[in-house]
Amino acid sequence: MRTVFLSILIVAALIVAAATVYMYDPSLNGFYPKCLFYQLTGLYCPGCGSTRALHQLLHGNYTAAFRLNPLTVLALPFLAVGIALEIRVFPRPPWLSHQYARYTWVVPVVIVLFWILRNIPIEPFTYLMPK
Repeated sequence: MRTVFLSILIVAALIVAAATVYMYDPSLNGFYPKCLFYQLTGLYCPGCGSTRALHQLLHGNYTAAFRLNPLTVLALPFLAVGIALEIRVFPRPPWLSHQYARYTWVVPVVIVLFWILRNIPIEPFTYLMPK
């Protein structure tokens, strides 16, 4: 019973968040939080441009979303499947549990690598900066 309630709560929160990002353009509305890392260092964090990218995705502008944060765009399908597995939308295949534990190191490595590369001010790395 508790798992069902938590699943409903997670889905409801995601719907409210998506509706807010859809209706209010982050580049025009100041109520979205600013990136503290960028404000303190002048460098982009892995999440810089994510909210604007999600807004563009929700409006069907895939190229614009990719230009703002390619990691977010590429990670969303994996995140959606992960959430669906966690809230048990469909059963987790037995082989996935074993593989999941084996490759948990990949996510932080990809995030840190993206973080470093998007702050190198020469081409082709400048394409990773939010535009």
